[in-house]
Amino acid sequence: MNNSIKFVVPKDKGESEFVGFNSENGAFVFPCKYFRDAELDGKHDEQLFKREAKNILLLLKHVEQKYLFGGGNAQLLQFHSMLWLMQDYIDHGYYVETEKVFGTSGAGRIHWGKTIRHSPVWLSGGNVIYPNPIRSRVTIDESRIITQIYKACLEYSVLRLGFIFGIERTEHAMYDVEKDKDFLSFFLTKELQSTNKDDKKTLLRHLLSIVNHQNEKTSGWGFSIFDKDFEYVFEFLINHVFGTEDVKKFYNTYSYYLPQRVPSSKLRPDTIMKDERSWTYYVVDSKYYNFGYTGSAKDLPASSDISKQIGYNHFLRDNLPEKEQDFHVKSVFLLPYSAEDSQPIKCVGYACRDARADENFCNKKDDDRVAVCLVDLRELIYSYQGKSNTLSPRKLIETIENFDKIAVKND
Repeated sequence: MNNSIKFVVPKDKGESEFVGFNSENGAFVFPCKYFRDAELDGKHDEQLFKREAKNILLLLKHVEQKYLFGGGNAQLLQFHSMLWLMQDYIDHGYYVETEKVFGTSGAGRIHWGKTIRHSPVWLSGGNVIYPNPIRSRVTIDESRIITQIYKACLEYSVLRLGFIFGIERTEHAMYDVEKDKDFLSFFLTKELQSTNKDDKKTLLRHLLSIVNHQNEKTSGWGFSIFDKDFEYVFEFLINHVFGTEDVKKFYNTYSYYLPQRVPSSKLRPDTIMKDERSWTYYVVDSKYYNFGYTGSAKDLPASSDISKQIGYNHFLRDNLPEKEQDFHVKSVFLLPYSAEDSQPIKCVGYACRDARADENFCNKKDDDRVAVCLVDLRELIYSYQGKSNTLSPRKLIETIENFDKIAVKND
């Protein structure tokens, strides 16, 4: 693999089939318009790309634990171990094996147990003197096997993911992770069984993960998902950042009566928000659609999506607990976009059944319309990773409320 990574930022959501990194072609593909135009301004900011690529890979790793995209659990474990190993190298340098050496010459601390048992004794004036005390000192042996395995696994990791940390090359090891897999796996397993040190156990487990889960079937190694599957990542993010309720409690159930009752499939809302301040439930539907990037009506959710959301509204409204009968129920479509105007989230309108000629959408009942909002994808990822606090359920609610006020005023 070429150590030079090509960073790709699609201008259109259908421009690339994948999101993420693949070593076979040495390319990292970001989600559509992940960077603002003003941010790049014709520049190729390598450090910015590397930093954001790391964020995307960490996100995909976390989401894979839930959905198992981009590879199985083995690749997920290996990916985590490769990141851990490179961070360990940055923090501590190469791992080196140490060995205690005992002798009667040179520097070192006196080992009284061995001195008393094995050293000659002189008696002088009632005092016990050990003329040749046995001393211990720690020596570093860089040729030890684990040190070389560490270097081999580090070299393997840097070749594939070193660009994330800005590591271009490391020392060449005497072993090869792929060619010497059987021996390395045997030796590391034996060492893991014999050591009692927790920090060494952690190291050995990560080395084993890299050795055992390296890809034998293809020459390329990567961590990416189909762009069409990124909708699940988007849904995951929306639910984590804006969700306040367990959606399992809000399944919309239907049945046939023939005449006996025959349950049909359940409809699950993506995300539920509950706002005690305004006595409102919000049914949030995440849509990884292109509208936020193109502004084209053909990229909006379909009529069937609108009907489904309104159906959720009425189901929830009809099944509110007695103590919450005064609650309002509203729906929201959340679509991704790139916030060129620095607004991490904004409301752009509503979807509803066509209004009569004398009727404005503002006059529609809350549960008969769906707000259409755009959320900046990068800010959404930052919020999920705890790097930003610009997005929250309260921020989304205020955005919709402010849009309503302006719409009513202009009506």
